[in-house]
Amino acid sequence: MRGCISPMLNLRQLFLLNTAQTSNTPRLLEIEKAEGMYLYGPNGESYMDLVSGFAVSNIGHRHPKVLEAIRNQIDQYLHVTVYGEFVQAPQVKLATALLNHLPSTFESVYFTNSGAESTEGAMKIAKKYTGRSQIIAARSAYHGSTQGALSLMDRGGFKEAYAALLPDIDFLNFNEITDLSMITERTAAVI
Repeated sequence: MRGCISPMLNLRQLFLLNTAQTSNTPRLLEIEKAEGMYLYGPNGESYMDLVSGFAVSNIGHRHPKVLEAIRNQIDQYLHVTVYGEFVQAPQVKLATALLNHLPSTFESVYFTNSGAESTEGAMKIAKKYTGRSQIIAARSAYHGSTQGALSLMDRGGFKEAYAALLPDIDFLNFNEITDLSMITERTAAVI
């Protein structure tokens, strides 16, 4: 039933048939709208959103100031490349504001689309800057689902299907002072 759109199937059934799930036990909550800190189902059910779209909606859903900023921006343009090619006022203003609050050793801002992409960029910068290969990650941490970010996770269930991942990754335990001895002249970064 590939690409099935049957009037006999409900939205949840179509989701399970046609959309890749990221776990064996998806929450399967149908969300029709969101407002403030709540998600709402098709029958008026309300759910407190404790994930906030992985922090995308960290000040709540549909905040009036955010909606106003979105409306103002789409009246100008929706999206053009942000990778240092075109001069765009929102990008320049944000980079300038960030640099004004960071130590003077920071010279520029590189914008990314996600936390996983930021993790990948940080690994690349650390390896290039230090000339070292080892990265030490904390056990039980999550850094994203890309190849490199998965390499930084010690939980096999998330990553075993994608092995072999990046080499030279070691893991330390939170609050275990003796694990700090793992950091050596081979270490490019600790995440």
